[in-house]
Amino acid sequence: MKIDLDYLSKILKVFLDSANAHVNINDISGSGIAVQSETENYKMDEQFLFHFQILVENRLISNRELVTGSLQPLGIQFGFRGQVTLNVVELRLTQCGHDFASALNNKEVLQKLKSELKDAPFKTVFEGSQKLLQHFFKKKLDSLLEEGA
Repeated sequence: MKIDLDYLSKILKVFLDSANAHVNINDISGSGIAVQSETENYKMDEQFLFHFQILVENRLISNRELVTGSLQPLGIQFGFRGQVTLNVVELRLTQCGHDFASALNNKEVLQKLKSELKDAPFKTVFEGSQKLLQHFFKKKLDSLLEEGA
């Protein structure tokens, strides 16, 4: 499966749009993102699982104790036969997660990433998103400074 930046953006937007410091799997599901498989009981939606794992392994989300890097502390446990147990765990964006979410929330940055870096490794996409966002805001700052001069 390939990384879908639009899909990642939807997941991250749940965190950005929340009025609370933490969200949980019910908030994500409630936003219209399929979390559990619609065809198999005790299975996760494969697209969600894939992208959630990308967020976890890149340490973009954590639990309220700042634990990241593993699915179990973030509420996902796999059984012996592949069944999934979802626990409602309070989740938050890490600082890197906020940075990436902010970049994907910027339509110009997201479009550039999708068109120019669509086949790049995730690390390149992440770093590119930060550089593009910095460039975007540098242009805004330059414009503001010119107005004030």
